[in-house]
Amino acid sequence: MTKYLFFLAALTLMIACTDGAKTQTDDTIDNDTAVDNDTVTDNIIDNDTAETDDTLTDNLLTDEPGDDSDTQPDELMTDTEQPDVDHGTGTPGEMVSVPAGEFQMGCNEAVDDICGGDEFPYHAVTLSAYQIGKYEVTVAEYRKCVESGACNNGGEHIHYSTKADEFSRCNFGAEGRDAHPMQCVTWYGAKAYCEWIGQRLPTEAEWEKAARGTDGRKYPWGNEPLVSCDHAVIDDGSGEGCGTLSTWPVGSKPNGVSPYGAHDMIGNVAEWVNDWYDGDYYATSPANDPAGPEISESRVSRGGAWFDYSGNLFGSNQRASYRDGCSPDGCFGGAAGDGFRCAQ
Repeated sequence: MTKYLFFLAALTLMIACTDGAKTQTDDTIDNDTAVDNDTVTDNIIDNDTAETDDTLTDNLLTDEPGDDSDTQPDELMTDTEQPDVDHGTGTPGEMVSVPAGEFQMGCNEAVDDICGGDEFPYHAVTLSAYQIGKYEVTVAEYRKCVESGACNNGGEHIHYSTKADEFSRCNFGAEGRDAHPMQCVTWYGAKAYCEWIGQRLPTEAEWEKAARGTDGRKYPWGNEPLVSCDHAVIDDGSGEGCGTLSTWPVGSKPNGVSPYGAHDMIGNVAEWVNDWYDGDYYATSPANDPAGPEISESRVSRGGAWFDYSGNLFGSNQRASYRDGCSPDGCFGGAAGDGFRCAQ
C-alpha cells in the first residue's frame, strides 16, 4: 500500500513540474511575441512615416494637382501692375527753390500775341513753397532707375523706349548721351522715376511759375529777345537741335535760365507735369495750389523740344505759358521730345 502511495505522490509531482514548465514556456512565447509585435508595429509606423515624407517631398517638387499651396512658379505669374519697388531709394538731382506766393498764369497779352485758346484767362495763382529740378532728368540718372527695377516696361504701361527700339532718335542706349535729357519716356515712366527718388512730378502751375517767375514774362529770360539757339536747344532755322539733330547736354544754354535758376525750361525736351489736360481748366481752376482737373484723356506737357521750329506761326510752344495735352503713353506714341524734371 505504501508503495502505491509513493508512486502516486511521484506522479503528482511530475505532473505539477510539467505544468510549471509549460506555463513558463507560454509566458516566454507570449513575451517574445509581444516584442516581435511591437517591433513589427514600429516598423510599420516607420515605413508609413517614410512613405509620407517621400510623398510630401514629391509633392513639393512636382506641385502635383491637389497641392493646397498658393505659391506658383514666378514664370507662371501674370503681373498687370507695376512691380513693387522701394520708393525713395534713388538719389535726387540738384534742385532750385521757389518761394510761396502769387504769380500770373496763362497768356499775358501785353507781351504775347501768339497764345493758344487754352492759355486763357490770364489769372492769379498762389502756390505754396516748393523745389523743382534745376535740370531735366538725364539719361545717366534714369538708367539707375531702370537698373533698380523701379523704371521698367514690365507692367500695363511702358515707361520708356531706347535707341534699340522703334524710335531711333531716343537718347537711352545711344553712345555719348549720358548727360543729355532722358526722353522717349512716357508720363508713367516719368512718374515712376520721381517717386523712386522720393519726389513727384510738378503740377502745371508749379512748372509755369518756375519757368517765368512773377512778372508775367513771355520766356524764362524775359520778353526779349525772341527765342533762338542763343537761349534754347530748338530749331531756329539752323536745323533740329540747333543743327546737331539731337538734344544737348542739360544746362548747355545758360542764357535761357529762369528767374529761379532752372535750366532748359524752353527747348531740349518738352516736360511732363502731373496734371490731366483740360483746355478750359483755367476758367474754373482754384486760385490756391491748383492740381489740375480730376481726370481726362491726356496729361499736360510743357516747354517745347529740340526739334520744334521757332519760325512756325504755331511753333509757339517755346513760350512759358504754352500748354499741350498728350496721351500719358507718349506724344506721338513715345516721341523723342518727351522728357521731365521732378519736384518736391
